[in-house]
Amino acid sequence: MSIKPLDEKEISFQVSQIKEIPPLPQSLKRLTEIIHSEIETVGELESIIWYDPSLVAKVIMIANSTYYGYRRQVKTVSKAITVVGADQVKSICICTLLMSLFSNGNVISAAHSEMLWKHAYACSRIAAEMTRKRPWMNGAEAAVLGIVHDLGWIVMATHFNEQFTAIFETAARRDIPPWYVETQYGLEHSRLGKYLAARWAFPEEFEAVIEFHHSPEKSRYFKTEVRLMHLVNVLSHLREYPELANEESTLSHCRNLYISEEEWEEYQKSVERIWPEVDQLWNLLGLHPG
Repeated sequence: MSIKPLDEKEISFQVSQIKEIPPLPQSLKRLTEIIHSEIETVGELESIIWYDPSLVAKVIMIANSTYYGYRRQVKTVSKAITVVGADQVKSICICTLLMSLFSNGNVISAAHSEMLWKHAYACSRIAAEMTRKRPWMNGAEAAVLGIVHDLGWIVMATHFNEQFTAIFETAARRDIPPWYVETQYGLEHSRLGKYLAARWAFPEEFEAVIEFHHSPEKSRYFKTEVRLMHLVNVLSHLREYPELANEESTLSHCRNLYISEEEWEEYQKSVERIWPEVDQLWNLLGLHPG
């Protein structure tokens, strides 16, 4: 696919056209509330998602699935949050809202929608797993960062779809990660995500992670968060690019976070358990084609 690279002015204009009016009423407001909030009780989370029927339905449906063993017994949002877990519900809601927010007609293919959603949720689970072992940062915040760190890919898929498709086709043909080839099309998903995070007034550490998760050495602030999300991203891509786990840059960031070789191997093994859970949740939510 031959695509003309975009210049900085065109990229800035396109990003400025992203409207803050999502397809579900108030879903952007719900999204930012969930991201910014430090939820401590089931009631607080329930109050945020209660007025969005789509979120309520999904949370109750998941709680009643055979996965949690409460088939047809969960009838309230508060019970559903208790069964599934507040952090899990928060992650599910953010993933769902992000995808609905950017569902720009039928621009994103079914395969790319599935890829983006699963990657976001897998990173959320991996980040939560890593912060359970060591307190680099709050686990709930780490889970949210896992979801939004690749916001730029969603922006690109919906507003620069030709470039997005070309990037992933080129990467697949060369069998290399897509972020290795995106600049030849005049785009960087980390920069696109940072633009939008700034527009939506995301916390500063979120902006730093979104912009520098592929190049933590360039980040001046929030180095721990950026390095951690870099490693989360590496772990999430082990199925496609297992060589990333042993790159010197990856191991260097492990050392900076005092992650031993044994601990790093444990995280890699945990991914083998997390991905089947992600696949199952995707099917439970009914987001797959057909």
